[in-house]
Amino acid sequence: MRWEKPFNEWQIMLNILQRKRKNKISYPRQFWLLFWGAFFTRASISMIWPFVTVIIRERLDIPLTSAAFLLTIQSIFSLLSTLVVSSIMDKVGRKVPVVISLIGSALALTAMATADTFEQWAILMAIYGVFVPVFNIGVNTMVADIVEPENRSPAYALVRMISNAGIAIGPVIGGTLVTLMSFEAVYYVIAIAYGILTVFVVTMIHETIPENLETDEDDPAPAKGYGYILRDTVFMGMFVMFMLVMFGNTQIFVLLPVYAKENFGLVESQYSLLLTINATMVVLFQYALTKFTDRYNPLPVMAWAALLYAIGLGSVAVGYDLPTFAISMIIVTIGELMLMPTALTFIANIAPTEMRARYMGIFGLGWPLAAGVGPIIGGFLNDNFSPVAMWIGASGMALVGAAGFLAIMLYRRRNDKVKRMPIPSAG
Repeated sequence: MRWEKPFNEWQIMLNILQRKRKNKISYPRQFWLLFWGAFFTRASISMIWPFVTVIIRERLDIPLTSAAFLLTIQSIFSLLSTLVVSSIMDKVGRKVPVVISLIGSALALTAMATADTFEQWAILMAIYGVFVPVFNIGVNTMVADIVEPENRSPAYALVRMISNAGIAIGPVIGGTLVTLMSFEAVYYVIAIAYGILTVFVVTMIHETIPENLETDEDDPAPAKGYGYILRDTVFMGMFVMFMLVMFGNTQIFVLLPVYAKENFGLVESQYSLLLTINATMVVLFQYALTKFTDRYNPLPVMAWAALLYAIGLGSVAVGYDLPTFAISMIIVTIGELMLMPTALTFIANIAPTEMRARYMGIFGLGWPLAAGVGPIIGGFLNDNFSPVAMWIGASGMALVGAAGFLAIMLYRRRNDKVKRMPIPSAG
């Protein structure tokens, strides 16, 4: 069968990961349960999410801008959920919110299988948006609870790698099921998978919230609040530039399947191979490339990454078949491999120790914001100018991001030089 090769490659890759697990760091059993839970979740939902805009357009016969607006609704409710779910988990524990989110997601996905009006989709996307970030927040928090500080970085790297393995396999399965069955059947399959995962979490995952938590009343961080972060010029400038790049990045993952199908006749199973390319590269090359980029100043690395995004996104405008779109995806993915870990490391280094979680929290809002705004921009350019206009616009935003990263680097150098200048004597 034509899908045997990707599955064989992923089996080899997962065997390699397990050998690394045995030879290097010994993690608790609970970590590996979370590890495979992250894989199962990403593989399940990625069976359908690349094709959501296609489904909405076919069922509702609405402009691309309107279809993208439904994704914005999901992003808004994901933002609200993200802001409150961490505090809820600190009060009631991690496990109960995760279980509730899995049940809620399964019910929302089941209803999406038969939704046929804009109003129904709006309500269901809002409900799903509330639940969708909870599992990832729970996994990330549980890993911090059970893994020693010195081992957390490679632990999160493993979770990211296996999540991308799921993202690679899911669209292949989903595209095949769509071809053989229907979009509705895929929604039901995912809902069943979420039900199985719910049983797994209830029976296999134990609560990890630390006991006897104490609040440090002398901690200055609460007094600073988010206003302090908003006044941090370097961080906010970097965040804005990152968001510009992500606005363009979301278009290749959300709007490319519609663009490729409506303009060049690519079917869902073909587009799914592009996602497999992206996830495969993340799994196989992320660690090695990060070791290389760690040698250099992070802001120029981010600028180069944004430039690669600009080239890759712009090249979609001249693409016309699966191989040319694959080249665009490869270029964009190299930019992703350079940008993501570098940005996280940069934020960890500039954030005050007592506010590091809040800095990471603000940064974590970047993806749902980009997923909500980016497709709207692309849909507007598509509907009001031309289909290729959205790729030119995406490339332009990434170019501005590249220039912005360099401007921030020059700003920091100038400020550092001023700080090092000797103070003139009074005499």
